[in-house]
Amino acid sequence: MSTAQLAAVSYLARYSGRTHALYSFQLREWFAWCESNGLDALTGIQRAHVELYIRQLGDRGLMDSSVNTMMHAVRGYFRFAHIERRIAADPAVYAHLPKIHRDESRHPRTGPA
Repeated sequence: MSTAQLAAVSYLARYSGRTHALYSFQLREWFAWCESNGLDALTGIQRAHVELYIRQLGDRGLMDSSVNTMMHAVRGYFRFAHIERRIAADPAVYAHLPKIHRDESRHPRTGPA
């Protein structure tokens, strides 16, 4: 098992059920993208790699909210790997995610007007 795979297994061990399934899928997508670009999924990753991945998700036609969702596990994976001292710095911490614009007309206002 590679260092990247061990880090992913360790990170995913914290979750169960639907969250585990979703995060496993998100990390499989990250690992596949890294492999297709000749990158190790953990070591040597820089913020630019993470931002290129984010752009690729958008280029696939995902909505901004879906891109942000797809990044939940990837960002958590790097944060966990950094805390566990598997990597010196978290390359995803400052990666730019798309802004999500809420349609205020769809969410009734609560509280005093």
